Amino acid sequence: MDLRLFPLAAEDFPVITNHADIFEPGDDLVGPPVPVCWPVSTQEEAQTRLQVHMAKQLQRYLKDPSVNYLKVIDDSGSIVSVARWHWYPNGYSYEKENHWEIYPETSFSEPWAKGFNISLNNFILGSRDAARSSWMGKNQPCWILMHMVTRSSQRGGGAARLLTQWGIQQAEKTGAPAYLEAGAMGKPIYEKVGFRQVGELMELDLRPFDVEATFVMAKMAYIPSSGEQNPEKNSSID
Repeated sequence: MDLRLFPLAAEDFPVITNHADIFEPGDDLVGPPVPVCWPVSTQEEAQTRLQVHMAKQLQRYLKDPSVNYLKVIDDSGSIVSVARWHWYPNGYSYEKENHWEIYPETSFSEPWAKGFNISLNNFILGSRDAARSSWMGKNQPCWILMHMVTRSSQRGGGAARLLTQWGIQQAEKTGAPAYLEAGAMGKPIYEKVGFRQVGELMELDLRPFDVEATFVMAKMAYIPSSGEQNPEKNSSID
């Protein structure tokens, strides 16, 4: 299958939202941790979830100056994978940026909120983002991959590698490190292209949110050959 990488455009958002009308429930571009916080089993549920998710993504596309949205299309022209890379020339600030990820209190009263464990979603993303100051270089230019997802039926074809390599190329051009938090499925992909784990795994206990599971993420960094920045000296790259 021939895969090609392009910038994501505003007109792509309704196309992606329409995936829930075409494909099996869940075979869409809803990124983690939303599937954990909002499981679906019917087409109607999948449609609602994808509409809400893509509306939030579109808001960030239009208003966040740090974002670089990318898409991978197959030889039929269908979008099979998307990613959201961020460029922070002055370093990442949790205080300035966290509002993008968190759903506000007003969301809890929305009609669609019944199936969405918003508190859990906010806990996972808030914990992830708050921890960055402990392992990323402070006040230093960096790239961060915050969002990447491939349709479940299209995984294993190389789309994730294309999206990750784009970020590596930017890191090499700018001399600034690239960072990400990887789940179990993504970690081997990132390691193959040069990312290395930083410090210990981040483990979040989800039981207080009525989910019998632990959400595990690996903190990972790519240090460009031309860059001098390094993750926190107290964190070891495994």
